[in-house]
Amino acid sequence: MKKFFFFSLFGILFLFFAMASEAIVSVKLQELRFGILRDQLMNYELSSQTLRERLKQMFLSKDDYMSEVKVNILESGIMNSETEGLDLKMSWKDRFGLSVINSVRFLNLKSPLELEEQQKTIIRLQFAFYMERTRKYPIASKKYQELEESITATLSDEMAFTLLHHGYCLVMMGEREKAYVKLNKTIDLFPGSHYAENASLLISFIEDGQKKKNELKSKKKSPEELAYSLFQSGDYEETLKALESLPVLTNDQSYIKARSMEELGKTSNAVKEYIQLVKQKENKDVAIRANRRLLLIGNFYQENKSLVAFSKEEATKLGDAKAAENIEEGKSLVLKPVIIEKILKTETTSNLSQEETKELNQIKEEIKVSLEDSKIETKNLAAVVSEEKIPLVAETPLATDKKINGPTQNITKKEEPNLPIKLKVKLRDGREVVCDEIQIEGNLASLKLGTFGLNLPYDLIVSVQSTNLKKGKIKIGTNVGVTGESSKWFQNQGGDWILSKDSENPISRAEVKFFRL
Repeated sequence: MKKFFFFSLFGILFLFFAMASEAIVSVKLQELRFGILRDQLMNYELSSQTLRERLKQMFLSKDDYMSEVKVNILESGIMNSETEGLDLKMSWKDRFGLSVINSVRFLNLKSPLELEEQQKTIIRLQFAFYMERTRKYPIASKKYQELEESITATLSDEMAFTLLHHGYCLVMMGEREKAYVKLNKTIDLFPGSHYAENASLLISFIEDGQKKKNELKSKKKSPEELAYSLFQSGDYEETLKALESLPVLTNDQSYIKARSMEELGKTSNAVKEYIQLVKQKENKDVAIRANRRLLLIGNFYQENKSLVAFSKEEATKLGDAKAAENIEEGKSLVLKPVIIEKILKTETTSNLSQEETKELNQIKEEIKVSLEDSKIETKNLAAVVSEEKIPLVAETPLATDKKINGPTQNITKKEEPNLPIKLKVKLRDGREVVCDEIQIEGNLASLKLGTFGLNLPYDLIVSVQSTNLKKGKIKIGTNVGVTGESSKWFQNQGGDWILSKDSENPISRAEVKFFRL
């Protein structure tokens, strides 16, 4: 009897440890896959690079429109990828393995693994960052604060990103004391990292601006000098207050006023000022700078075809047509936001907890409010456009029937002019980007279009084809040179590149260095 009991106990323990070992390996593989995909899709280091460029533009080169276009292109590729690969599907075996791992971690006084919570954190980060780059700073700040309170891994990339970008949003909202707390915390927790470097850079810019402002006030300098100094330091609310004390504004001061209003989200008022500056004839340099702002607003921040048409025409008159061409070229590389569509399509399901359902509905409501604000701003912009007598451009051209005197004749459609052949890149989430060339460096793909580039995770690209399938042959290159030409390139199930879906001679994805015409 005792032997039977011991054999039974041994068998149960053996089965338990065998099943636990298999479950633990499965969980660890999930954790590894999740970590690799997270690093590829979230681009934390690239986000620091773009923030650095944004800060330099904000404090050092406010009128460098090329830099601003590049930053917009880069930002559209950061945290703007389909997270389907990050969706965790935890079976009962995985949950058993996770509970075993967390029990051991608890005995070793370590924090538990929270894979599902990390997935939710990434979705929240995507949403907060989208609100930040579209200048919805109050909403972004609120979401970053919620993230800071919910992230359990204090020394994670997610926490570093949250603290740094929350500090930036607070600076833009004028809450600089609170911003100092977040930025200094970033430096203390992540010394030597790119996060700490950017936090130090932002603090130094703010302190330099404050120092100059104090010097001007102590020397009792003129309101004109004070307004310019405040503008350069990024203190836009104070800039407007300083300008209000001036009886008459010069064209340069009116431009500073318009730029300050634009940065504070008062886009329609800023556009009205810009249009007046474009129309004035006394200062051509100011007219060009104001018109470039109209081009940027119409293409990136508050899309408006009438405004773009007006500013393109004015750019030609001012001899600045190249700027309009560059801005439109950059616009074609900006990716549409995935996170907004994802959240709005997500329905409340029975497998969500009450707390998760409440949060999902809250985010949806914030998106709707944001979209409603954008509609109101667009209406205000349309009113400005109409008031300034800029001809409205129809969203879709209407077909008109041409009548010819005499017998009815068949009108042949004019052939479209020969357009330059480009590469059409299809991404895993269904979006398409047109570019001149693709360069591959490790896990990063750089899509080149003229003077601009868009960096994306290589894993996002699923196919590359020519915009002219009859004439355009795409060369695929490796370390040994060009290894094949085709009008279309696809990925097979293993991720390697093939000429067609039935091709038997794939080119290893790891060896590919470029696609070009």
